[in-house]
Amino acid sequence: MFWRLLIPFLLVVSPIHAQAQTDACETSEAACVLDAAWSAALVLPEEKRERLAAAFLENAALVGDPDLLTHWEKRFSQRHKAVREYPDYGWQKAEPILAQSGVEGLIMAARERRAPLSFGRADALLSAGRRLRHDEPESAKKMNDVLLELSRSASDFEKPNLAHAAAELAMVRCDRTRLGLAVALTDAPNNLRYAFWSARISGDRGDLLTRVRSIDNEQDTREVRRVLDGYRAILELGYCEQSSTAMGG
Repeated sequence: MFWRLLIPFLLVVSPIHAQAQTDACETSEAACVLDAAWSAALVLPEEKRERLAAAFLENAALVGDPDLLTHWEKRFSQRHKAVREYPDYGWQKAEPILAQSGVEGLIMAARERRAPLSFGRADALLSAGRRLRHDEPESAKKMNDVLLELSRSASDFEKPNLAHAAAELAMVRCDRTRLGLAVALTDAPNNLRYAFWSARISGDRGDLLTRVRSIDNEQDTREVRRVLDGYRAILELGYCEQSSTAMGG
């Protein structure tokens, strides 16, 4: 009688247990994520796989583990080169407006597409929100809300860019609610970059390693790049504090 009752339970639990085993990470998290991304990259032609070298090496360098970096340098037979820093295009547009007209002036210029925000308003609002998130969290939240507002009313051409900027700012601010709203407005809401951004906020990696290993695209490096880009945010910013709410509420 006991086994008759137990068998249905085992049938339910076994797939869950198997998935947990598949997604288990027995080394460092960073090593496991990079290995999972590499397993996805193996289906690509060698030429395209080699194009991913810089992204893999950049993530490995951010970990701060010399042995891990050496491992990936040997795999690609090349040394990591520091990523060249480019001027922050969004901040170049936002800073003068903030200095002259403040946060409300920047928001108004973005809504009205007023020069110099005839173009690049998503970059300007994102950059301003990132820079203000510690000292002026309420202002950063306003930037996030404006990006969401503009995303909903934007043309099909501009909407994905605004929604992506809103998602990135929400991720940086550790704002789970606004991240979900923004991702839903993007043109690829199920992509793995956003899954890693969500994991940064929740602290729960879930089945991400399994999802990464399941990438099956023999011609396009895009999905692997999304993985590396999404995880880079965790390496650069760390996980959000689970005891606190988003900065600015």
